[in-house]
Order: sequence, then structure tokens, then C-alpha cells
Amino acid sequence: MPLQHNAVLKVLRNPRYAGAFCFGRTHTIKHPDGSLHIQTRPQEQWLFLVQEVHAGYLSWQEYEANLAQLRANRQAHGEDRRHGPPREGPALLQGLVICGRCGNRMTVRYHDVKGGKRLYPEYMCQKEMIEHAEEKVCQRILGAGPDAAIAELLLAQLTPLAIDTSMHVYEELHTQAEAARHLRAQQVERARYAAELAQRRFLRVDPENRLVADVLEADWNARLRELACVQEEAEQQNEVEQRKLSALEQQAIADLVDDFPRVWKDARTSDRDRKRMVRLLLSDVTVLKQEEVIAVHVRFKGGAQQTITVPVGRGRRSTPELIALIDQLLDDYTDAEVAEQLNQRGWRTYEGKPFSAARVLSLRRYQQLKAHGTRLAERGLLSAEEAASAYGVCRETLMAWGRAGLLPMYRINDQGTAVFPPPDEHAPVKHAHKYQTTRSSCGRSAVCN
Repeated sequence: MPLQHNAVLKVLRNPRYAGAFCFGRTHTIKHPDGSLHIQTRPQEQWLFLVQEVHAGYLSWQEYEANLAQLRANRQAHGEDRRHGPPREGPALLQGLVICGRCGNRMTVRYHDVKGGKRLYPEYMCQKEMIEHAEEKVCQRILGAGPDAAIAELLLAQLTPLAIDTSMHVYEELHTQAEAARHLRAQQVERARYAAELAQRRFLRVDPENRLVADVLEADWNARLRELACVQEEAEQQNEVEQRKLSALEQQAIADLVDDFPRVWKDARTSDRDRKRMVRLLLSDVTVLKQEEVIAVHVRFKGGAQQTITVPVGRGRRSTPELIALIDQLLDDYTDAEVAEQLNQRGWRTYEGKPFSAARVLSLRRYQQLKAHGTRLAERGLLSAEEAASAYGVCRETLMAWGRAGLLPMYRINDQGTAVFPPPDEHAPVKHAHKYQTTRSSCGRSAVCN
């Protein structure tokens, strides 16, 4: 029969496996209708608890640590869920966000886009609304901006935190190795006990009963072979584990600065793994939503603190100020240049990410803003073909004039397409630069003579 989840929980919560005897773990209540209700009591209300009554599979400290981990993993247990396990979903700060107004822990809600293919987190402080029947939540903040800002902060501040994180990794590896060695030692002890038990059975048998003696002797030999095999395997595993730890200890600190950004940005790294990395570095994050910005106060493991500001997210909608700025920049810049200007001025997308040319193009089309090339055409500038015809030269000559600075040339897009002003009295003339070169050359010769 396969092992069931309920059976595993019963084993982990039963103090008998830690070598203890107890009584009064539950209390039965009988209702007027005759039905029974069994209620589990906390440990301090048990009637009897005697530790180290018999040999346990684990120590009492390990038993209590398992219970603490089980309590921390319960999703609906308690009010403070900072130690809850990292869950699925892109909310990077799940379980770490504290409301800057009331100080309560904030919960996560997801908004799905494109039929659930993309999820956008939202952090909500709704404890007062639930407990006191308030009409509004205390705070609700779209998570894309703060999550992206925290990710950039961790990648930028990795160097000061590298030693702390390395020590956590170091301690975790040693803990895992010690736990594995402890399990192997228990396995060897069980095999040794079985061999000694088989020996005692063989020594107690009547020598004249050869049939029983032969069976017990064969069992004793089998147990001895099993003990030797288990001991050899445990020694080999311990040596291999020690070699692995030595190699990791030598490379952990040196490789962390390079490995952390690479692992963080790797597409194969899951959201849950990123949350685990964040919890190794951060204690909690306090957010306070203001009119235009969100103040994010970050507390690192070890006591360091830092406050950053993030523009208020407005979902997939961009602010009127941003649209007006893009409209103004498009008079003089292409889409890629507009994105560069926005990033230099500290603007971010609704996801909290830097702007790109594709994002500016999408916004421009959605808001029906005129492209940079259209604006230049409305000023009377000519395309390369139209300008070549107006100046009476070929397109290559026209482009050469532009590259040489003889004729103003304006880029209308990021592919290098150029436009030119119409001819005027200052416009260059075909072959004029050749004559100018000849005259200047002659002039220089006359001066030299």
C-alpha cells in the first residue's frame, strides 16, 4: 500500500517516534445529539509527557523542529504568514510585504490576462476590512513595480550581501550533510542490531537440533553480510559527501557574485526558487502608497535597511503625464531614442521595467500618436528619393552630402531611414565641392609660392 499524506503527518506529529510517552493529546466532547467531537490539545495541556522513555527514530529537538515547520507551512494558520512556504505565482514579495499604514501583513491577489497565460500580482491589506467589516481595504498596490524594483536592488546590492548569503548556503549544505550522515548511521545501527539478534538466536539453539541451527546460522550469516554491505555503502557515501562539500566550500564565495545574477535571470529558474533566494536576503518589505510614488522600505538579513521609491502602478494604463511626455519627445526623437530619454528620466512601464523601442511603439500606436517620421514630413522634409529629385542628384550623392555635413539629414526611425530639407539658397550644388577643392588648392599653392 503506498504511503499516504495523512499517514506521514500522523508520524511526524506523534511523539512516540521521538522516544516519548504521552497521554491526553486529545479531548473528546459529546454533544446532546450523541455525536462526538475530538479536539486536539496543545502540548502544554497534555496530561502526561515523559521524554526519552525508549529509543526514538529522532531526537526531541528534531521532533519539535518538524512541528514548527509544519505550523509555518500551514496556509491558513495564524495572522503573521512571513514564514509560510514560497508558493507558485510571480509575486516576488509574497509573505514579506508589510502595510506601511497599519503594520499588518499584506496578502496577494492575482489578475489574469490572456486567459490566465499571464498573471499580475496585487498586494492587499484587508485585515481591517475582514475583522471590522470596513468598506475599503487599507492599501492595495500593484506588485509589478515593487517586484521589479526589489529585483534590481538585489542584483545591484549583491556584493555587500554575498558573504551573508554564502554563509547561509554553507550552513545549509552542512546541515543537509549531517542529516544524511545521521540517517546512514541509523541504518547501520539497525543492521548491526539485526545481526546481533540473529547471533543470540543461534547461540541459544540446542546444538543437537541441527536443522534449526543450520537455518539460524544461515540467517546470522545473511545479517552479517547485510551489515558489512550497509557499512561499506555508508562509508563511501560519507567520503563522496565530504568531497562535494570541500569543492563547494572552496567555490561558494568566489562564484556567488557571478552565479546569482545568472541564475536569477535564467528562464529555467522558477518563481518559487526566486522567492526562496529573496527570503535568504530580505527580512521584510514595508510599502506605503502615496499620491504619485510608493515608498518601499527594505530590511535585509543582518540589519541593513534601504528605502527606495517606485512610481504608482496604474495597471496596464499609462499616466497622462507619460503620454504627454512621449508625444513631446516624438517631435525630436525616434522610438528607441524616446525610450532612452524616458529611462534616463526615471520612467518605467506598468510592469516596472525599463522602456524599450517596442514598448514606445506599442504605446504610440495605442494612443494614436504620430510617428517621428510623420511629424518631420509635416514640417516639409523630403524623403531620400524626393530630395534627390529636387536637388538633381542621385540618392548616393545625397546621402554622401548628409554624411559629410554639407546637407542637414534627419533620421525618422531606428533603421536609419533619412529625410532632408527642400533646396534653398544655401543648398549645395552638384560638383560644387570639387571646384571649391580646386580653388582652395590653387590658393594654398599661391600662398606657398
